[in-house]
Amino acid sequence: MNKSNGKQALRNSALAARERLAEAAGPRASLTIARRLLGDFVFMKGAIIAGYAAVQSEADPFPIMATLAKQGHALCLPQTRGKDLIFRAWKPGDPLVVGRMNVPEPNDKARERRPDLLLVPLLAFDKAGYRLGYGAGYYDRYLHEARAKRTIYAIGIAYAGQEVDDVPHDETDELLDAVVTENGVTRFRRDAS
Repeated sequence: MNKSNGKQALRNSALAARERLAEAAGPRASLTIARRLLGDFVFMKGAIIAGYAAVQSEADPFPIMATLAKQGHALCLPQTRGKDLIFRAWKPGDPLVVGRMNVPEPNDKARERRPDLLLVPLLAFDKAGYRLGYGAGYYDRYLHEARAKRTIYAIGIAYAGQEVDDVPHDETDELLDAVVTENGVTRFRRDAS
């Protein structure tokens, strides 16, 4: 089986597993994840934080983002443009439009932002810090380009049961800096290459 087929097979099983995990964890898991993240990380004053609008069974970062907004942080959400990912200003209560792949996103009038930290969705993650996404490569491309120019961090938001032994990866896959689950925080070492 080639790497591409292996990733797709893992995506299929990881999606089914995440749906079971989300149902078992219930809506309170997102609040627990928020408490763990907010209790473990220090957010630099003025840091711009990017989240995402959870779809399907993704762990929901909105409780985290609501608290960060109250603390005065500027927030943003991703918007897809062709093969690129950009981030536009958003705060709790702002309307969202349905974007590509039915993912809610800010409209074109929202100001473009350059986030310092990304909260990212995932299907699976491993002990090395690799994440399995949906296969379009938006976050990997964005992180690769942004990390070449500035310091930017990526934190996966997940259920603990989404950890797998190994996520197939190649040179285009970007490492996470940490993953936060309902059970705790795992930090990864990202060596400069």
